[in-house]
Amino acid sequence: MLKHYFFLLLFLFSCSLGLVAQDKGQANIFMDSTSFLIGDQISMELIVNIPAGYNPTFPLVDEILEKEKLEIISQQEQELIKGNPNYTYKQKFTLTAWEPGSYQIPALKFAYKKNGALVEFESSSLMLKVIAPQVTGDSTYVADIKTILAESPNFLDQLYAFFKHPVVIALCILLLAFLAFYAFVQYKNRARAIVPKTPEEIALQQLESLQQSDLIAQKRYQEFHTRISFILRNYCNNRFDIKALERPVSEFLPKIKQHRLLKASLYEEFETVLRHANLIKFAKASPLDIANQKALSFGFELIESVQIKLAEEAEQPVETQTN
Repeated sequence: MLKHYFFLLLFLFSCSLGLVAQDKGQANIFMDSTSFLIGDQISMELIVNIPAGYNPTFPLVDEILEKEKLEIISQQEQELIKGNPNYTYKQKFTLTAWEPGSYQIPALKFAYKKNGALVEFESSSLMLKVIAPQVTGDSTYVADIKTILAESPNFLDQLYAFFKHPVVIALCILLLAFLAFYAFVQYKNRARAIVPKTPEEIALQQLESLQQSDLIAQKRYQEFHTRISFILRNYCNNRFDIKALERPVSEFLPKIKQHRLLKASLYEEFETVLRHANLIKFAKASPLDIANQKALSFGFELIESVQIKLAEEAEQPVETQTN
């Protein structure tokens, strides 16, 4: 009887600890497997729960895993699920490793500001095991050579023989020629080809949508500058082929400083807009109205300058265009 009471108290104590952790913030790492072969890909999902209304800072997961000699094959963008009383952030990664042994995913640290105080919490660490494939069996064994028995033709053999007939081959060629001609006619009769949007068209559409929003009038400065930062970072990724999402400004922005498409006079302003957005997002600074307008107008100015550069290059011979 006392044993049952002990387990009941232990369960209530663990539940109370879980509620306290959830009040502060909770981070969990889920793996589809903790043991896999060299080169195999496994999925890792990061789930962070914090009180509603707060935005946590995430660690640089790719740098942390790189130090542990784990390679990130792909990573998805963060997904936010707004609930009450918690916000849930989700992000998925695909990992692999190229050497056998034990690997550790260290505890990932997160933080957010609550009533001016910094609240920090972290996930648990995980151990992974990478296994080398094993060759089994006796490689010196040689089986006896046995006489091959003749078998009567089955259905597949008969079907193969049918399609080998010259008349059938000729009919198939005629059918393929008709299908090719029909597909060509359908292609020519299409109303118009579907042309994918350029990075500039995507960015301009996002900037115009932000311009038409009522975020500034509602004093939702943090959301406004967060969207500005996302649009510019996503444009860097699409146009300059630089991974800018979820990376520090100092890590990716210098890579485009000497790019042929970036106007040199815009670099410092580019850096200012991104750092200003980070300051408002994480430090919750209150921007001036001129700073809000300047950030938006810079986005349009950047896209317009790149469009002019691309138009100038299109008019020049291919051999004169350099990076």
